[in-house]
Amino acid sequence: MYRKHKRGQKISGLIATLLLTGCCFTLHAKNAVSNNADEYEVKIEEKNLALDSIKSELIKGREKLARLQQEEGSYVSQLEQLDKNIGVSEAYVRRVSATIDSVSGDIAGLESSLTQENKRLADRQREMTARLRYIYKTGENALPQVVLSSRDMSDLLHRVRYFEALNRYDKTLLGQIDSSRGRIAVRKADLEKRRDRLSFYKLEKQKEYGELVGEQAARQKLLEAVRSKKAVYAAMIKELEASQKELKNIVAMLESKRKKSRTAKEQGMQTGFEKRKGALPWPVEGAVVTEFGKQVHSVYKTVVMNTGIDISAAKGDKVRCIASGKVAYVGWMRGFGKFTIVDHGGYYTTYAHMDEVMVEKDDEVKNGSILGVVGGESGILGETKLHFEIRKSTEALDPVEWLEKKRK
Repeated sequence: MYRKHKRGQKISGLIATLLLTGCCFTLHAKNAVSNNADEYEVKIEEKNLALDSIKSELIKGREKLARLQQEEGSYVSQLEQLDKNIGVSEAYVRRVSATIDSVSGDIAGLESSLTQENKRLADRQREMTARLRYIYKTGENALPQVVLSSRDMSDLLHRVRYFEALNRYDKTLLGQIDSSRGRIAVRKADLEKRRDRLSFYKLEKQKEYGELVGEQAARQKLLEAVRSKKAVYAAMIKELEASQKELKNIVAMLESKRKKSRTAKEQGMQTGFEKRKGALPWPVEGAVVTEFGKQVHSVYKTVVMNTGIDISAAKGDKVRCIASGKVAYVGWMRGFGKFTIVDHGGYYTTYAHMDEVMVEKDDEVKNGSILGVVGGESGILGETKLHFEIRKSTEALDPVEWLEKKRK
């Protein structure tokens, strides 16, 4: 009984020593996990700032729309603001969806990590239990016993080294156990926090999607009202004509700048563009729904000049550049929505009614480069299409004469 008590004291002393060492392991492990959590929080904060910026733009846009709805005869302005709000809302929903996917992936990774950590902890605890049982039975970790039972000095040195190795092993094992416990505690707290964040993002997406559906319905209703009123329709056509003049002025400005710094490379692009007349690829697949030139409305008999062609396309279809060039302009305009202009050395192609522009000003692009994607029902007539223009300097050309013939 006394012997068992003494062995118990030895084990208690050993455990006390090991616990002190283990604390150092635990502190190091917690610091490492904490640093990873801090990095994750920084990334989340960056995403939240981007979301807040879009949300702020949405709030301002909806406040402006509410003011416009109180004004008489503001159909054009309302439609323009609805177009902007819908575009920003879609961008917000996309961003929240991407954040949800990111957080969901992080949670899955944490859950897997937690499972593995729990397994490692269980394995080490079983190993430590086995070691303690062995020490209890043999009392081999008592240094005086090691010294007294040695046969000679060589045996003593051998046993001391063995004793020290076992002690290091035991300390390391206990340290690993405490480290695992520390990591598990931190990861559990982090996991709970991320699950709360995921719930928030899902609720935010659901709420904003409801707003988006409502605005799309309001836009459709407004379009139907506009189409039934000739005076309003005529006013919108004037807005379109004004936008066409503005677009022409933008191209004139770009051409003026280009002429001042004309390069041999630009001359080569222009020559290459001209040589491919009638064989240039289409920016999107689809039928021409509005041809180049004067267009007469079937009911109102109003005449509008189309300086390009409108190609039917589905929302999200990729818009491709038809030839090598340089992105000269990216912007938004009433009647055209988001658009970009590409300079081909004196020839300019314009791509309008885009949901998202994926290039930036001064980007070098090639034949087939993706410029963006087609938007929803944009523009004053509310059709899903791509508006496409080709100009030589400021002169508008019929794109059909330059694009390859479609197979029948």
